[in-house]
Amino acid sequence: MNIIFRSLLAFYAFCLTVISLITMIFTLRPEMLEGASGFLVTNVLSDRGFTVLLFIIELLFFGLSLMFLLSGVKSDKDKKYISKYNNLGETRISLNTIESIALAASRKLGGVKENKAYVKKQGDNVLIFIKTIVMPDINIPALLEDIQLKVKKSVEETTGIVVNEVKVSVENTYTGYRSRVE
Repeated sequence: MNIIFRSLLAFYAFCLTVISLITMIFTLRPEMLEGASGFLVTNVLSDRGFTVLLFIIELLFFGLSLMFLLSGVKSDKDKKYISKYNNLGETRISLNTIESIALAASRKLGGVKENKAYVKKQGDNVLIFIKTIVMPDINIPALLEDIQLKVKKSVEETTGIVVNEVKVSVENTYTGYRSRVE
């Protein structure tokens, strides 16, 4: 979710909380509802400007309600797969599968202790991010280039999906665990 969507959702939730609180008060004290409705009819709805303003506010809340309802229904199904079509039909390869292939290819190289892979869909192609922890005393630039080449080649040969780019970052070097003696 982007920041604007989250801000609108927070504002909407706040307004609904206030409205819920008001309805709870009216439920417990029905005589307050009669007074509030009388005030609304005589003072607010009699003025044309306030009526138009109230209608615009109600329309905005209706629009927000529809937006939030539809955002919960929309499917992210297409974001999780890369679809290819051939003369026999459709084939789909999940992004998780591509992540697994990238991890397997990068782990085969010496000097890599741990790694994580993330795949981002770019149309019919993919972008692969790899975060790795390397062994000490290793030529890091050469290792990262080997990882990029190996991952790109492995994913493209295995899946037939074009890899636009492989980004590799070294998160740390492996120092091992030392036992603590006191």
